[in-house]
Amino acid sequence: MAKITGTRTKITPSWPANFYGIHNSEPFAQIKLGRVDKALLQERLRLTPKQLQALLAEDKRNNLLTRDRLKEIRGLSKTALHRLKHRLLFDDDRGIYIDDVTAEDSYVFSDRPFRLKVQFKNQGEGSAALASVTVLWSGQSFTVEKELTAEEAQQGVAIVDFSKLRTLPVGHVQFMVALYRTDGAQASFQKSFWVLPSNPLSLSLSPAGATVTGTWSARGDYVEASDRFVTEVTVTIANGDSSPVTLNRSADWGFWDGGVGSGTKIESGTLDWGRPITVPAFGIWTGSASFSSPNGSGIYNVYHRKEDMALQIQMTATDERRPAGEITCRVMLAFGVNIIKVGDFGAQEHADLYDAVDQMRQIYEQRDITLRGVGRYILNNSLAGGFTVLDSENEFRDMLERWSVPNDWVDVYVIQQFNWGGFNGFAGNIPGPTSKTGREDGIAGDKTGFTDASGTARLNTAVLSQLIGHEIGHYLGLDHVSTSNNLMLANTGSRGPNLDYDQYRIMFGHGFMVFQ
Repeated sequence: MAKITGTRTKITPSWPANFYGIHNSEPFAQIKLGRVDKALLQERLRLTPKQLQALLAEDKRNNLLTRDRLKEIRGLSKTALHRLKHRLLFDDDRGIYIDDVTAEDSYVFSDRPFRLKVQFKNQGEGSAALASVTVLWSGQSFTVEKELTAEEAQQGVAIVDFSKLRTLPVGHVQFMVALYRTDGAQASFQKSFWVLPSNPLSLSLSPAGATVTGTWSARGDYVEASDRFVTEVTVTIANGDSSPVTLNRSADWGFWDGGVGSGTKIESGTLDWGRPITVPAFGIWTGSASFSSPNGSGIYNVYHRKEDMALQIQMTATDERRPAGEITCRVMLAFGVNIIKVGDFGAQEHADLYDAVDQMRQIYEQRDITLRGVGRYILNNSLAGGFTVLDSENEFRDMLERWSVPNDWVDVYVIQQFNWGGFNGFAGNIPGPTSKTGREDGIAGDKTGFTDASGTARLNTAVLSQLIGHEIGHYLGLDHVSTSNNLMLANTGSRGPNLDYDQYRIMFGHGFMVFQ
């Protein structure tokens, strides 16, 4: 009997569509004592009646002209003192502050122009001159800037327009807002929205929690103890209508090899949310769906081949609308590296080297490949001998043959200097072998050393991270390319951090590559 995938669901809380994120800046209006009544002061400053009485008494005695005066007030906790410092305006205050960022029409809708309203207070002599909004969403980030009019600067409200060319699709968007003054002062604010559908009902799938990968795919997570893959996704239903929408408690799901509807269906079934789903007007509903695929199931077999799948989930509203969402599903692969320092390294060089290794890891994670581990080894000057400086390919291969780490990780030798043919890195072969103790089993890279202005020996981490990543790419099977900004460009000065999907497919076949 064929094994099948089991499912599990969970309904999770969500934020309002016009305040969609726990990392949003907290909106507040800074206030000045004497201009707001006691009840409003207590509400906005969140003080106890006793603390408020002490604050007002101190203001009456000494006039709270500066923040330093707050220290004179007895009975204030550190939390209350911090809040007062950031929410009261003082006579000596010359700052500029963003009170709140809102959508002019309350919400942001897909494929429609919209306007953001930036409310601020300016206490300095310079005038608020420029509002800048950087937009972080599922596509390429971009920035919209707005020069403030004299009236906007005076009123403390800036309107930033997003035209037809700057509309957004359904999904999460984060606005990083900065406000600049003519004298160089700056204020910042972070605000997130869920872009509501104009249609007006949508279902979106996204990676769940820690399984988010660089290519925004859902991850098949291998569980060795039970020999199965677990795929978890977040399901988000957005309602852009002024009335709530109710959907049936069951949902249809299917995994496809190839495109949904055009490829081969691998497995399918139904999910049960336990109760009917109601999405509020202009609101969001979220849940998570987990798929557990044992050895022998169709999904397990595709993941085990390291192939991609497409997952579709479709639900039915009581008015017969059937919103659906799709996402690519793939495993996260991993390889290990043995970092072997050849020759003596200073303390700062040591720290720089492992910063570079971490940057290299991030490059590969953008293509769904991570590190399973980093081994650390040292061949100091007395042990390394002449191998601290490599003068030829033959000497490089002599080094590989003399030393190796007996595991199934890539040996990475970081040496003091390359001194042949303009090379600053070299790989044993393309691809490198999975055996050890031979003349091809490893890579080497120049440590990219320099001395900074303080006289400290340092490494160029930006260059070194890509140099190590480039040579590892060769070891995992990649040739040089001519694509701009790619990690596998031959010239160190022109390469970048990118790896494409075809390169990913080449690397996952290497014997050192395992499921994470």
